Amino acid sequence: MARPPRLLRSLRSLRARSAAAAGLAAAAAFTAGAFWLSHSLYDSQSDDAKAAAQARLDVAVADMRTGHVPASGLLGGDRAYALVLDSGRLLEVSPDLEPFRAQVAAQLTPLPEGEQVSRTLTLGAPAAGTASRLAHHTLPLYGQSAGGIDGYSLRSGFGEPDRGERTVTAYLLVPPWDAERVQESVQRLLLVAGPFAVLLVAAIAWAVTAQAMRRVEAIRAQMASITAQHLDRRVPVPPTADEIAHLATTTNQTLEKLDHAVTAQRRFVADASHELRSPLAGLRTSLEVALTHPDRTDWPTVVRAARADTVRLQHLADDLLLLARPPVAAAPAHHTRVELTDLARDVAAELPQGTSRITVHADRPLEVPGNAAQLHRLLRNLLENALRHAADRVTVTLTEDHGPDGQWAVLEVLDDGPGIPAPDRERVFAPFTRLDEARTRDTGGAGLGLAIARDLATRHHGTLTLADSPTGARFLLRLPLPPHPARTP
Repeated sequence: MARPPRLLRSLRSLRARSAAAAGLAAAAAFTAGAFWLSHSLYDSQSDDAKAAAQARLDVAVADMRTGHVPASGLLGGDRAYALVLDSGRLLEVSPDLEPFRAQVAAQLTPLPEGEQVSRTLTLGAPAAGTASRLAHHTLPLYGQSAGGIDGYSLRSGFGEPDRGERTVTAYLLVPPWDAERVQESVQRLLLVAGPFAVLLVAAIAWAVTAQAMRRVEAIRAQMASITAQHLDRRVPVPPTADEIAHLATTTNQTLEKLDHAVTAQRRFVADASHELRSPLAGLRTSLEVALTHPDRTDWPTVVRAARADTVRLQHLADDLLLLARPPVAAAPAHHTRVELTDLARDVAAELPQGTSRITVHADRPLEVPGNAAQLHRLLRNLLENALRHAADRVTVTLTEDHGPDGQWAVLEVLDDGPGIPAPDRERVFAPFTRLDEARTRDTGGAGLGLAIARDLATRHHGTLTLADSPTGARFLLRLPLPPHPARTP
């Protein structure tokens, strides 16, 4: 199958996806931030304009009360305003409101002396033939009245001036032009800066991810070069103390375990081959000698010797097969309960001299869940090993241990032999281990008994260890008791 083009592979890479995700996130965040900033500035500018209009209206009303007549310059030529008499007649409007005079006159009413009001003015279409940017707006306005104004001095384009003192209401509108200018300026700035910021974030994400991926690629390349013949190689650990460094450290730890496992497997195969070579060589030699001199051969003796070697090979093959099975495939069936006290006595009775040399002590029966055949094999290996090294006696003691880690059945096997030195107490559980190199294979076995015993204990979720003892070797087998054991009081 053809590989996709390099550009397409780059677009599918993790750094491309990371950069795209960072860019999209930045775009979303920038859009939300720009929207919030634009509206915040608009509201802030509008509030400032409203405050300024209110202050300007206060000044105009104060001038009206001191006798100054409102005119276009009093409220500011660039402001939209309107003056309403107490009779309701529209006295004056600013030039930009002139096209809307009828609408203004219909919506603005006079106020009583000294009253203030805040409201809105809705403007529709202007008068025919005119154009105004105030059209179709709803504008906030502030109104305030002032009394005692000389009516004769009021100027209006409608009729003659009034005589006497009148009350005039001044309305000042707040068009949004300043706020809109600020908002438009900010939006133009954000429109230019936004894409640049998004691209910058995407570029940073691309660079950071590419840097991280280079370290991952170095780990991958080193892993790809490791074979069964080069398990001593390790992947580079970056000096960053981050997740990639942790991944590299864990990978090296896994390679270390794999290296040890393969080394142990090779040693196991070599030891197994060595153990098989001797009986096979002896069997072949005896048969070849017998065939060379058939008339002078004691055939019953040869057959009995060959049978003994065959039985030994069969036992050795069974032991190797048991050790070679994975734990899951050979897991014990926990559908039965095995009474350890009776099992220990039965195994002792089966062994040569076991009845006279092995003593079993137990305060009460102890039942554990497990496979009876495998537990029988476990105890037999322990007792055979103890008899082989004991000077005279072997003592088996069964007790219960109720600790913080659960309830356990503890089986102790103690012999009165020379014991096992502390540095070798863990090594004796390795396959084909013989501490006494001078003893023969016929009396010492193949060195698989304790290895099988520990393996069976582990498969029953227990432990098998060597403990301190003033004399001899002291093996401790711990097996979990059931949550609600049916024990006889």
